[in-house]
Amino acid sequence: MFQGFQQQAGDFFWELCFHNEREWFHAHKQQFDELIGTPMKELANDTYELLLRRFPLLEAEVHVSRIWRDARRLYGRGPLKENLWFSIEKRDTPDYAASFFFELEPAVYSYGMGFWCPKTEQMEVFRKSVDANPAGFERLASEVAGMKGFQLGGPVYKRPKGDYGEIVNAWYNRKWTNVYHEENFGGALLTPEFPSILCDTYTKLMPMYEYLLTHTRT
Repeated sequence: MFQGFQQQAGDFFWELCFHNEREWFHAHKQQFDELIGTPMKELANDTYELLLRRFPLLEAEVHVSRIWRDARRLYGRGPLKENLWFSIEKRDTPDYAASFFFELEPAVYSYGMGFWCPKTEQMEVFRKSVDANPAGFERLASEVAGMKGFQLGGPVYKRPKGDYGEIVNAWYNRKWTNVYHEENFGGALLTPEFPSILCDTYTKLMPMYEYLLTHTRT
């Protein structure tokens, strides 16, 4: 059961940034497991269980990222990731589908919902769905816009794809998007109540999550 991250977890991540080497990590593997690896898995599983209690028909699964980078995609970087995350997403969905997420970095943490780098066809399906009912999507987007402390991320097209007003355009004219909340390392992250905070957020985002799942299928 998740009891909260320790403050030293952030310090460990900073150390990893400066010692991104296999030898250093193997010598500090136990410390990693105690400070980051095990708490991350506990947080993911506890949040997942809470969400399933509220949405028993969700048919979702949880994925926790590995600390090791894919050796085929190092691109001159060290072998270890300098951030970790977990996602909760619907089973048997293609890559790039919408998902809930939590991400931990040395100085900050973030959580929310969205999708990243989807195929062009997926975004075309999404925009067509908005074209068919812009008022319906605006109601969903307005609820998300009303979530205090959350913001939209994702690259914006240089040439807008359409104009449905500020709230809809913030989604419509992006190559992909996510809605997230970010805070400095510490605070609620260090408490046992944090899974409930994530679950409450995912519950509020559930209508938009279900919309994106349905309207990005190709």
